[in-house]
Amino acid sequence: MRIAVEPYKPMYDALLKRLDEVEKGGVANDVMLKAIRETAPQAKTMIHVGTRRMYTIKASAFRKSDIKLKQASKRNLRAILSVGGKALPLRASYRTRANSKKKAAKAMIKTSSNLKELELKSGGRSFKAFLATMKSGHEGIFQRVPGEYMKKHPRTEHMKGREKIKEICSLAKSKAVKNAWNDNVSSEVYDELYYRIHRHMNAVIGGSI
Repeated sequence: MRIAVEPYKPMYDALLKRLDEVEKGGVANDVMLKAIRETAPQAKTMIHVGTRRMYTIKASAFRKSDIKLKQASKRNLRAILSVGGKALPLRASYRTRANSKKKAAKAMIKTSSNLKELELKSGGRSFKAFLATMKSGHEGIFQRVPGEYMKKHPRTEHMKGREKIKEICSLAKSKAVKNAWNDNVSSEVYDELYYRIHRHMNAVIGGSI
């Protein structure tokens, strides 16, 4: 997931027009560069906070340092924020609750939702998610896979077989960030950029720069 912190063309054109009016259009790029460079680190914080506000993603699974920043330059008035990573293991990364004798393990991904049982129904059977610890010591939420069988317990004409087990994963950091950005973080970032553009523009017009 890559996010560009840069002015919309109308925003830049409005800045240039205002500075041209006071015969200072030549410093428009300098003003914009300062505004973007100040906004980008703030955007990094906003993205991190906004994502954790929207999802129950754990601090250990998503740190602010996971968001990489490439600052804007004179040749490129655009800062780039990027987040990578694969789907995250559910137990280690989001809010979960272990299964009981009758209930499947539960998970809560969005902060606005509730804990929900993780149960898959296939072929008239119910496959309930469960908490388990592997021989390596790794703890996770797992579920049997309908139609796929263990090599040691294959399905044959005379044996029912035993389904394979897979760990349940959920949203990757990049997907969670994308959703949070599209939801409301982008507007927060652009409000900040707009404020800083005007702050530096007024300083130029007032003779402080």
